[in-house]
Order: sequence, then structure tokens, then C-alpha cells
Amino acid sequence: MTARALALDLRRGPAPLIALAVLGLGGALVLSDPGGCDGRWPDAVLSLRGALGTALPCVLAAGVWHGGSPRRRGTDDAIAATALPAWRRSAVEGGSIGLAGLAAFVLLLGALTVAGGCTAGLSTASSVAALAASALALQAAAFAGLALGRAAVAPMAAPLALFASLVVTMVLGGWSPKGADAMLLLPGVGEDVTVRQLTTRISIGQMLWFAGLAVSGWLCASRWPARLRLAGLAPAAAGLVTLVALNPGGGE
Repeated sequence: MTARALALDLRRGPAPLIALAVLGLGGALVLSDPGGCDGRWPDAVLSLRGALGTALPCVLAAGVWHGGSPRRRGTDDAIAATALPAWRRSAVEGGSIGLAGLAAFVLLLGALTVAGGCTAGLSTASSVAALAASALALQAAAFAGLALGRAAVAPMAAPLALFASLVVTMVLGGWSPKGADAMLLLPGVGEDVTVRQLTTRISIGQMLWFAGLAVSGWLCASRWPARLRLAGLAPAAAGLVTLVALNPGGGE
């Protein structure tokens, strides 16, 4: 039943639009400089992370819109009466958006690898960890948006979330003290610092941060009682603490 619901949500939800948005933003980067990776696959991964600075706000806004759509349409009671539990519905809705973004990201990475001849370093731990962090970032944005959409159902909530997240991305991208911890909260900002300093250790910290944020978003979107939703913020907090602890630069 879950697989069937996921397939249906992939077709009828905002997932196709998200895939097109990631493909468009990343494709512009690939076409603008296909040889920018200098033949190294880790550089191809890191260059595509720059596109996530704009793609993640789109994923977040899609989650906000999708999370609030049942209440805007007045179908939330009918959906709640279905056999699929709320926590599983939230997993399907957030998972479909994240999977669409991830599929587009992997497709772009393959295109950049072929177009730029970026085959050196395919199996390095740092590049694999950076790719995993990017995948988890897309999923975290989807579930965080879904949780926000459950709380804010107004039609303007999604555009406002898009605008606010773009502003945050630009602020973090312009905040450029060397090794600033805040620049590690998003994978696509501060690219010059990230390319120079992004070690496997930091990528693992980012993976835990994004995984914790995704779990917290899923828990808050699943309409548990208020006390449990508050406790659902713990995974994100734990991931953030771990990211800071694993960053040896510490904002030097």
C-alpha cells in the first residue's frame, strides 16, 4: 500500500515540478561550465552542490505547499479516514518530493561526469560522503517544508517560505569569514570555502545534521500530540550539535 501511495504521489504531487526545477537549475550550471571539474569526480559533486543553494528553497516551498494542500481543499478529514496512518502519509508525501529532487541531482551528476570527463576519484570517501550529504539535504528540505505546511496552510505560505529561504541562503553565502560554521548548514552556499575545507569528517557531520532535520520534519508533519511534536525537534538539535563538534575549523 505504501509503495502504491508513493507512486501516486510522485505522479500527482509537486514531485515532477521539483525534478524539473532541479534539472533546470543544475542543467544551467552544467551547460555553463561542463569542464569545470578538471576531470575529477569529487569536483563535479562539489560544483553541483552550488546549484542546491537555489534548488533547496524550491524543494522547501514544494513541501510547504504539499503539506497544506489537504486542509486548503477541505479533504484532510477524508484523508485521515483512510487506512494509511498519518506518519506513513507524511513519509510518502515528503519522500516523493525528496526522491524527485534526488533523481534529478543524480541525473545531472551523471551528465556532468560524462560531459566533463570527470572520472578520476570516483571511489574516494570524501566525494561519496559529499554526495550522500547532498541527497539528505534534499530530503531534509522536503520534510521541513511539509512540517511547515501542516502548520501554515495559507496559499501564500509556500511563496513566503521560498522567499525567506532564498534570503537565508544569500545571507549565509555572503557571510564569508573563513571556515564559518553557519556556511555548513546548507550544502550549496560558500562554495569556495566548501571546496577547500569539505573533508569526509565534515560531510559526515552534514549527513547527520540533514538526517536529523529530515526526521524532525517528518515527526512534526505526522500530527503527533503537541508534546511529542516538541520532542520531535530533538533529532535536528542532535544533528546540529554533531555537525559543530565534527567541524575542526570551528569558524577560524
